Amino acid sequence: KCLDSIINQTLKDLEIICIDDGSTDDSLKILNRYANNDKRIKVISIENHGQGFARNIGLNEAKGEYVYISCYQTPTSYFSTHLRTFLEIQNSFTNGK
Repeated sequence: KCLDSIINQTLKDLEIICIDDGSTDDSLKILNRYANNDKRIKVISIENHGQGFARNIGLNEAKGEYVYISCYQTPTSYFSTHLRTFLEIQNSFTNGK
């Protein structure tokens, strides 16, 4: 649900980096299936080193001006316009509005 919410953002110009931190279920297969259907998604699979290590891998891979870190615990209803709103607020501060 979380990935669906991010993909369906009103803001479409996104780089989506998914780190599979040594999952033992079908998470990697699911991520790869999403990546095959959406070119904005990059999947990185690593051995389990913990959440902080995985986030640092993602930060090192990020190419955008802003980084937003999401996790599966975030309610999906929160996402539909969240990133666009965040960017608009950020731009209002940097443009002096």
